[in-house]
Amino acid sequence: MTQLNEREEQILKILIERHIQTREALSSGAVAVIYMETGHSLSSATVRNVLHVLEEKGFLEKHHLSSGRVPTRQGFRFYVNQLVAQYYHLEMPVDAEDHLSGYIRDISDTRSLLVQYLDFLKDETGFMSLLVFPSLFNMRLSRVEFVRLSPRRVLMVVMTRSNLYRQILVELDRDVSYEELISVNRYLNQEFSGKTLFQIRQELIRGMKRRVEQIDRLARQILSSSFREIEKMDAGEDELLVRGMSNLVSQEDVRNIHQLQGLVLNVEEKHGIVELINTCMDRDVTVFLGGEIAENYSMIISPYGIGNGIKGAFGLLGPVCMDYRRIFSTMRLMTGTLMSAIMQKNMSN
Repeated sequence: MTQLNEREEQILKILIERHIQTREALSSGAVAVIYMETGHSLSSATVRNVLHVLEEKGFLEKHHLSSGRVPTRQGFRFYVNQLVAQYYHLEMPVDAEDHLSGYIRDISDTRSLLVQYLDFLKDETGFMSLLVFPSLFNMRLSRVEFVRLSPRRVLMVVMTRSNLYRQILVELDRDVSYEELISVNRYLNQEFSGKTLFQIRQELIRGMKRRVEQIDRLARQILSSSFREIEKMDAGEDELLVRGMSNLVSQEDVRNIHQLQGLVLNVEEKHGIVELINTCMDRDVTVFLGGEIAENYSMIISPYGIGNGIKGAFGLLGPVCMDYRRIFSTMRLMTGTLMSAIMQKNMSN
């Protein structure tokens, strides 16, 4: 990317942050006044020259010959990259911390807690918030319970040691009695408590040699059917929650309803969005700017941890022109407090 000197960086930052606040083009005179408020002094002519250089380098543009300048996607990318580098040094929004404490209610499980954080993100930013749950295959099991819905349909309830539960509807190839299901339930909790589903599947592949062959065969069938459903969940069918989709419709800068419809369709299909978010799990924060996700829209991804290296992610979808500094701080506040909130909930149970 094209390099900027210190003065050019400062003026670009000033222009972008004021543009985010006002959504308006800025003149050289207006930028000079804001620059002076930072304790520096530059003439309008000097600022005009710097703005011209930034325009030539592709960071700014004019919509009309006589108008002021606005940031381009390249300008936003430079600005956002600077903020990403400062991620752990950004000032935390005190009011956001107060708001977040109001969302943490008496919730018994981690899944409900995560959904409360998701609602907070939607309400705090006014945009569309996303939540990707951790992969169930990587979490250690605490307990498994079965509910017989019909002779060939079973609801499998999986509780993990991170206090995150999942419900999986399992279709079987033969009728199963209550007594058989109770026996399988007891057998699985004795044999597999504390193991991950990935480890359990590996044992199934190698073949389980247990003393009760009939239970073993039925357990194998139920787990095999369950794994197929869990893989669908991990592919996005049940792993992405969305809040505040209507917030995008109400944004004043929606210019093209067809672009918004395409974006909403992409989110509703889930699979592609989940795959994209999963590529960001090793970074503190990732930003996809307009054109990288959808024209005129940006997506911010921030992973969270729930213990033992298990990760999911929060996401935010909104216009390119959004307050990235505050949003980064808010998402860092969320991911930073989530682990302690989970520990407190687990200790109180």
